[in-house]
Formats: sequence, structure tokens, C-alpha cells
Amino acid sequence: MIALANLLAFLGLLTALLAVWRQSRPGRLRLFTLQSALLAGLAAVIALFSGHHDLLGVAVAFAVIKVGVIPRVLARITLGTVRPVTPGRSMGIALLVAGALVVVSYVVMLPVTTVTSLPTAGAIPLAFAAALIGLFVCVTGRDAFTHILGFLIFENGVFGLALLGAYGLPLIVEAGVFLDVLVIVLIMEGVVVQIRREHASIEVDRLRELRG
Repeated sequence: MIALANLLAFLGLLTALLAVWRQSRPGRLRLFTLQSALLAGLAAVIALFSGHHDLLGVAVAFAVIKVGVIPRVLARITLGTVRPVTPGRSMGIALLVAGALVVVSYVVMLPVTTVTSLPTAGAIPLAFAAALIGLFVCVTGRDAFTHILGFLIFENGVFGLALLGAYGLPLIVEAGVFLDVLVIVLIMEGVVVQIRREHASIEVDRLRELRG
């Protein structure tokens, strides 16, 4: 079970790294959906291993919201706004930064992983790295969709940290967080759709030209 939990955490980090590498919005959306499915599986595995069976309900709720509902909302945001990949554009620097964030996560979490007796402690830096990469994607995104997606990847990483470091949070807290995230995404959908309707673009650089 521990090996499976570590594998799911590693695959979750890998999807975050691939989200940095992919330039197309549909590709990044598929990677986010896959990462969410992996985290739902991680919650189920930890529930069976630790005996915290309430995490099974969390896993189901997480799958419904993050694998089912939110990807559909994000797909509506990207409808008709697929950005062609720029020929010759390199993501090498972004991947290098993402790799550096993985190293930073291991350094930062070293004091935690060396003192805790949790069987899942070895995978904690993986979830923390995924959260840092999501924050990086959110900050450096070139359009509104990428900002939203980066925030969601960051939130996935925080969820993974809660699972691996504390075997989840109280169910009422998890439910509140899920609902908050869903409401934020729905609000952002309305904002982005309105921006696209008025300015025919959601690119940050294009919108900056409209100022002043």
C-alpha cells in the first residue's frame, strides 16, 4: 500500500511537470484531470491503509468535483480559444525552474521527513513540489486559463500534502475547501467568458495592450 501511495504521489508530480512542458490548453487540461484522478486514488489507498474510512468519501467527492465538474467548466472556458503552438518555442527554462522547485521541496521538507514516523513521509516532498509547480504555473501563465489551472494544480498539491502528512483533514473541512474551489472556478468562468466576449481574447499580453 505504501509503495502504491508513493507511486501515485510521484505520478501526480510528473503530471505537474508535464503541465509545465505542454503548451496547448486542452493538453494541460487533460493533465490536470489525470492528476486529480491520481489524487483521488491516493486518498482511497490511504483510507484503506490507515483505516480512516471517511477518506473514501473524500476521494469520491474529490473525483466528482476535480475529475468531473471542474474540467468541464475549464473546457467551456477554452472553447474557441485554442492557442496554436508557436514554432520553435522552447519550454526548457520553465522545465529547469520546475526541476529546481523539486529540489527545493526536498530541501525544505527534509526536517519534516527525518523526524516523522509516518509511513508516507517519503512522498511528502513530491506533493509539496507539485504545489510549488502549480504556483509557478499560476504566476507565470500567459492567459487567464493558465492562471486558473495553475491555482488548481497548487490546490491539488496542498491536498496531497494533507493526505500524506496528516491522512487528510476533517471531512467538514475538506467539503468546505472543495465547495470553495468549485465556486471560485465557476466565478472565474463567468469573468473569463465575459472578457473573451468583449475583447476576443484571454491572453494576458493582449489584454495589457487595452489599458490606457
